[in-house]
Amino acid sequence: MEFRVDGREAVSSTNEVVKQALEQGVPEGLAVRARRQTGGYGRQGRTWASPEGGLYLSVLLRPQVPARQLPTLSLVVGLAVRRALASLVTLDEGRRIKVKWPNDVVYVESDESSAMAASTVGADAPGPARPVALRNGGPAQGADAPASRPPFRKLCGISLEAHGGGVCVGIGVNVLPPAELVAVGGKNAPAYLADLGFGFTCEQRAAVDEVAAAVLRELGPLYERWLGEGLAPLVPEYDAHGALAGRAVTVEDRNGAVLAEGIVRGIDGDGRLVVAQPDGGLHAVMSGEAHIR
Repeated sequence: MEFRVDGREAVSSTNEVVKQALEQGVPEGLAVRARRQTGGYGRQGRTWASPEGGLYLSVLLRPQVPARQLPTLSLVVGLAVRRALASLVTLDEGRRIKVKWPNDVVYVESDESSAMAASTVGADAPGPARPVALRNGGPAQGADAPASRPPFRKLCGISLEAHGGGVCVGIGVNVLPPAELVAVGGKNAPAYLADLGFGFTCEQRAAVDEVAAAVLRELGPLYERWLGEGLAPLVPEYDAHGALAGRAVTVEDRNGAVLAEGIVRGIDGDGRLVVAQPDGGLHAVMSGEAHIR
């Protein structure tokens, strides 16, 4: 797939531009990118600050797949973003870039935590978007780290919206820190590609453009494979780079009700998070927010 990039200086939301295009019957492959957003938002309608220096990208897709397969697209997009960002930094830093179920890309703070996660992924372990400190609204700036900060910081958030006979995929990546931080709350502290050594050798706009090109370059072939084969062939790669694997978590729905508690073993072929519960049973969760305990 070759994407058609529509670059804008500023829009209310790149998601809104793509959703309008979906309503107009525009073929899949349109990618709308903006330098700034004035009204970016996430899966549950939360708004985010989108100053210049971040990547704000929305992609128009029209996947012809079974309804049960559609939510797994956010995991595929996460893999594409992880591949892209890892390709722009050193090998060591790239290993620390992980996918966090169901729709974030994060930077793991220590080798110890990364190794712990990788060593406990279930051998057989092969949703929809979740907002935290970043969504397609882009990098949420100035989020205070909680008293007990998770072992990773957020690089990217992904949203998925079915609309007008297709899907709007929103991608927000923290590339360079903004000139002025904007406090928006939230539990996750942001990480920037600049923290990992990317972007110092080129002008700011060129750095963001390079990230956009890398994301689209990785997304095309992964999307086409997912169309033909589903998520299952990509599960081993997802688990190999999973930020939650081997960690004790509590998974809650949007109302705070607990869906599962236990140790994450990975994901299954349907994109569900597989959690080993204290009684030894395995529970597969389709959607929710996973909090490290």
